[in-house]
Amino acid sequence: MNPEKLVFAQTVDALFVRALENRLTPACREHLKRAGLDLDRKLERTYSLEQWREFLRIAAGHVYGGVPAEAAYYSLGERFMDAYFGTFFGRALLGVGRLAGPRRMLLRADVGFRAGNNFSEVKIVERGATSLELWMNDVLADQPTFAAGLLARAVALCGGWRVVALPEEFDGTAATFHLRWSEAPVETALSATEDGSAGDARPQA
Repeated sequence: MNPEKLVFAQTVDALFVRALENRLTPACREHLKRAGLDLDRKLERTYSLEQWREFLRIAAGHVYGGVPAEAAYYSLGERFMDAYFGTFFGRALLGVGRLAGPRRMLLRADVGFRAGNNFSEVKIVERGATSLELWMNDVLADQPTFAAGLLARAVALCGGWRVVALPEEFDGTAATFHLRWSEAPVETALSATEDGSAGDARPQA
């Protein structure tokens, strides 16, 4: 019997407390509460994957109302990655990622994902120095663009430039992502290191 797929509190905290709290209307917070996420109380240690997916649906509908679902989920993925790298564990990963560069960071992506849940599996096929295919057994959302957004943002924050993350072969759960990027100009990399951002490397959803 397979164990229940669980998402850890730090994952929920990164997106709904750190990244989106100031953008959540009272109506959105109430909707989340009915779905099992009470942001006025201490977070549970874990949430089921289906609860997490429902939280994302609610956020996409309230925060990005009127925006196509693919773009809304991509932006949620970006925001999640920004906030996750602000957590204690995330800052450690980002420090290593910036030293190692995007390619090596992606080769260890399974470590980051498994810190946030108990089920993620990642497989990598390298296609070049700045391109690879990444397969995920579960994209964590209804739309694969959520994972595309967080992957692209992670690459940008670790020094990638003009990042492209294309999801393919999505079967409702798993997907393959084609990732490619350019090496960031030296002055951009230095600026990102100094101010903690990736400048214009952030893709637009």
